[in-house]
Amino acid sequence: MRYNPLKQFYMYEINTRVFCKTNFWKIKDFLTNGFLEAPEIQAADFLWLMGVWKPSQASIDISLTHEGLRKDFLNALPDLKKEDIIGSPYAVYDYEPNSLIANNFEEIAEFREKLNTEGKKLILDFVPNHVSVDTVLLKEYPNAFLKKEGNSVCQNSFLHKNGTIYFHGRDPYFDGWTDTVQWDFSNPDVLEIHIEILRKIAKVCDGVRCDMAMLPMETVFYKTHGKHARPYWNKLIPNIRSKNKDFVFIAEVYWGMEYDLQQLGFQFTYDKELYDRLKQRDARQIKGHLQAELSYQEKSLRFIENHDEDRAYHIFQVNSKNFFSLLTFLPGMILYYESQVTGAEKKLPVQLGRKSEEYKEDIDLFYKRCFERIIERKNYNLKLWQSELRPYSHDNLSDVIVYVLLETNSNQEHCSLELLIFNTLPREIVGCFTLTGDILENIIQKDKQKLKFLDLVNDRHYTYRLEDVSKHGIYIKLEAFQSHWFVL
Repeated sequence: MRYNPLKQFYMYEINTRVFCKTNFWKIKDFLTNGFLEAPEIQAADFLWLMGVWKPSQASIDISLTHEGLRKDFLNALPDLKKEDIIGSPYAVYDYEPNSLIANNFEEIAEFREKLNTEGKKLILDFVPNHVSVDTVLLKEYPNAFLKKEGNSVCQNSFLHKNGTIYFHGRDPYFDGWTDTVQWDFSNPDVLEIHIEILRKIAKVCDGVRCDMAMLPMETVFYKTHGKHARPYWNKLIPNIRSKNKDFVFIAEVYWGMEYDLQQLGFQFTYDKELYDRLKQRDARQIKGHLQAELSYQEKSLRFIENHDEDRAYHIFQVNSKNFFSLLTFLPGMILYYESQVTGAEKKLPVQLGRKSEEYKEDIDLFYKRCFERIIERKNYNLKLWQSELRPYSHDNLSDVIVYVLLETNSNQEHCSLELLIFNTLPREIVGCFTLTGDILENIIQKDKQKLKFLDLVNDRHYTYRLEDVSKHGIYIKLEAFQSHWFVL
């Protein structure tokens, strides 16, 4: 049997402004009150504090009067109040701490230091494409932003109080974000300004999640604005790493440009393609996607929810447990979001500072079991193998996903085993899973007569006689898109 070492990391995303407002905390309070002892924190290798930078009053004002946003706001908060609208964290006014979260950089640095002692890393936001329309940076660097020729304002531009018409930040497929102003990547000064910003950020965190990271790339910038951008990421990333070689760059990226950004130096890139295929429940596409080169997969960031997507429970319902279970057997980085772990269904627009209280006990308990297992895995060397189910009839089960995770400690004295059988088919399957000789040898050496599995998905125990398993395998019956996550 051929195993590949499983290189896997977990990142927990917190909507920091909402979290702080709800708990009446600032980041210094994260060091107490049991925050770091929570299972979702203990399981994480990276903690992403989303939205820590100084907010834009213009973004708040625009959000208050935006009809399209108001519909989303009321869906999330039927009892919406004016003070609930706090503007977009991605219309950054300045790269200084939001007073809701921290009084100064020193408090963020102190929290980062504590995380590091726990073996964890702190991730903050960097928005390369734009800042808020009222940003202090525009006053300081008026020529570094994309200007519109002519004297007329269009729907993608605005007249600044300095008398210049600037373009809003945007991508090539939609109108601009009206609370933002677009950096001009054809201007060489922009790279130097961004290096200065990132050097400041890098003093208080271990990495950045880069919003819409493909937008500064030459092909995309030209398609969007008709101007030739200068080389950006392949200049910026090495410059920052020359001062901090372990600094982590994570890319929010779409449109099939993930590999390009990996080649430019990003350690992790969003795997939106897998998310979309899981939503479409296309068995062959899911299985095929997971056959990609291991080096590519190890730089992929997987998720079934983040602040930009609908809630996992809203999309997958109770099957969200099965889909998350699949992610825990994949290489790369696994992202989970704050209220995902309690079964929230209402997507919260990023402009809001309050959320509805939602709680589902079975989802909460499921994630607690997950985190307990993920924490336990940190004590082992992990080796992953892909296997197959043997059907009981002439049924074709080739698209069913089967993973074997073998866990050994550094002295090879203790062995643990996990199995994932994920039914990607839109129908019931019946088959058996056969444990291979080398796995059985490890089990037999422990003088086991019975195999006792806990299924983390449904919290049930299954007991099999070792003799029966050796001869006949483990009987499997699963409904469409259900899974077993067996822990021996």
